[in-house]
Amino acid sequence: MAHFIFSAFSDESGEQSIAGQIAACKANGIAEMELRGFGKELNINNMTVEQAKEIKKVIDDEGMKVSSIGSGYGKINIKDDFEPHFEAFKNTVEVAKILEARYLRMFSFFFDKEDSYDEYRDEVIRRVKAMVDYADENGVKCCHENEKGIYGDTPERCLDILEACGGKLRAVFDPANFIQCGVDTLKAFDMLEDHIEYMHVKDAMYADGQVVPAGDGEGHVGEIIKKLAFKVAPIVLSLEPHLKVFEGFESLENDDETKKGMDKHTYSSYKDSFKAASDAMHKLVEEAQPIRCGIVGVGNMGSSHICNILEGKVYEMRVTAVADINPERLEWAKKMVPWAKRYNTAKELFESGEVDAVIIAVPHYFHPPYVIEALENGLHVVSEKPAGVYTKQVREMNAVAEKSDKVFAMMFNQRTNCVFRKIKEIVESGKYGELHRVNWIITDWFRTQSYYNSGGWRATWSGEGGGVLLNQCPHQLDLWQWICGMPSKIRAFCNEGKWHDIEVEDDVTIYAEYPNGATGVFVTTTGDFPGTNRLEITLDRAKIVCEDAEKITLIELEEGIVDKIKNAQQGFTRINTHEVEVETDGINDQHSGVLNAFTGKILRGTPLVADGTMGLNGVIISNAAHLSYWTNETVSIPFDEDKFYDLLMERVKNSRAKTNVVEHVEDDMSSTY
Repeated sequence: MAHFIFSAFSDESGEQSIAGQIAACKANGIAEMELRGFGKELNINNMTVEQAKEIKKVIDDEGMKVSSIGSGYGKINIKDDFEPHFEAFKNTVEVAKILEARYLRMFSFFFDKEDSYDEYRDEVIRRVKAMVDYADENGVKCCHENEKGIYGDTPERCLDILEACGGKLRAVFDPANFIQCGVDTLKAFDMLEDHIEYMHVKDAMYADGQVVPAGDGEGHVGEIIKKLAFKVAPIVLSLEPHLKVFEGFESLENDDETKKGMDKHTYSSYKDSFKAASDAMHKLVEEAQPIRCGIVGVGNMGSSHICNILEGKVYEMRVTAVADINPERLEWAKKMVPWAKRYNTAKELFESGEVDAVIIAVPHYFHPPYVIEALENGLHVVSEKPAGVYTKQVREMNAVAEKSDKVFAMMFNQRTNCVFRKIKEIVESGKYGELHRVNWIITDWFRTQSYYNSGGWRATWSGEGGGVLLNQCPHQLDLWQWICGMPSKIRAFCNEGKWHDIEVEDDVTIYAEYPNGATGVFVTTTGDFPGTNRLEITLDRAKIVCEDAEKITLIELEEGIVDKIKNAQQGFTRINTHEVEVETDGINDQHSGVLNAFTGKILRGTPLVADGTMGLNGVIISNAAHLSYWTNETVSIPFDEDKFYDLLMERVKNSRAKTNVVEHVEDDMSSTY
């Protein structure tokens, strides 16, 4: 999903100074500006480099940015002398560089009524390319705006210009301008969609071209914003109200009809007209991306989720709040999502009213208590893996979730991998009979001592609650049981600190038994290199091999193993086999797939990738493995969960962690993480 960047033609706030324009934007939730004019005398076309430097200092001091230069280049007649126009353009390119603007807006020249578009087409392209090439050589990206009376007044001619520039020129999409040309805005959007990075939020009526707040006209602005929301890119939404004639309009525009239309509105002040336009824009974006999301914990995974959302990988969700106890992480979030509210504790975020849903991305012990607290505050929740450290807290979390009407999901993103989905489909189909054996060697987690030394909480009983099983392998433990079902017995060897100076396990071998007599072996470590990731599943009439979570090899047996063993007349006979090509859908959406399914469940009731309560089984296997090692016994599932908890707490009590996370969880689950 697109990350929408809110911008505005800040001169339409009625403010003539840069400071006043910045204040107007901030008051209306607009983080960037499209600079155009500063009263009657100064506008972006005649601004000097020195003036630009002065303005840039004010912009930087106020923490604002310039999305675009709202220039008027290309707004001369096609028969006018181009050279002085081009020389002025070169100066504005320097101004754009100083202001660090993303884009420089331009047009494609006015025509007299008697002029032929075909006759002057090549001259239009020559002039546009001259400006675009010059800007591109100087690191500035030009965007062409459609407008009445210029060559690019229809989507067909806009496309002609864009394609002639070979990708160097992008499109500004202005729905109101298309309406004033009698163009269907939805058809225009479909034609130009691949070229659009930037939209003027402006609506109008077909009858008289009257500009109105976005959504009040006939330009399908809301529908177009929803379409843009599904583009995998940042999209600038630049507010161009045109609801009240502002100071300096005459020096920028020579369109008397537009001025008459603006005069028809009855807003008492520029402040009111600017706010009305801004409110309309925000409303349409909220409808396009309705889920307000909070990120609890802006560490490795929390920041990754923020980046995925900003990169346009998540539909129908926007980040509106973050929480972390680390001021440095909040500063990072301020730079990445400056519009999002920032909180020092999860509790403040949960109670803020700023979010509809939260992603819990904090140390393992805090997953269940924060899920519980979020659900009890009426929020939808996605929890990072694992579901928790011990089954008792996960069961408590699941009990609360089952009573809640809110959506609860686990971040089991590996379930989105087409390879694992296909393996599960093959196993569950029953075509090849029952499970005989599953072996998973997953030893490509190599970590150095430096990794474990990077945080006082890492690889400690008090800080993480476990080692490779709880940190690196929750996805594989989940996939193991998701594909093959839950084992009934576990015998495990969890070597603690075998390869590293840590107190938790870094080398594990698990032997498992299933109710039907099948067996399994799971081997993992952070001490092998280069390591292996190989999953083998033996069914009665097939063998599945998966290497590196990428390739499936399926070997079909022409006879079942059990029947062959019982009925074969020869002692050393073999079973004929053949390899079958396995096709997948190729989709592997990972984290964004989980979040898109999460929003779909909230909005439409469509399935989740993994319901939050499904996190229990992986924790059961992990806990059973630890209990087996600690007691030197085979552990039957279900096992004595109180016994496991008591043994875990003994280790927590003697943990070398600098901070006892468990005490924080038990004393005040919302105070820190």
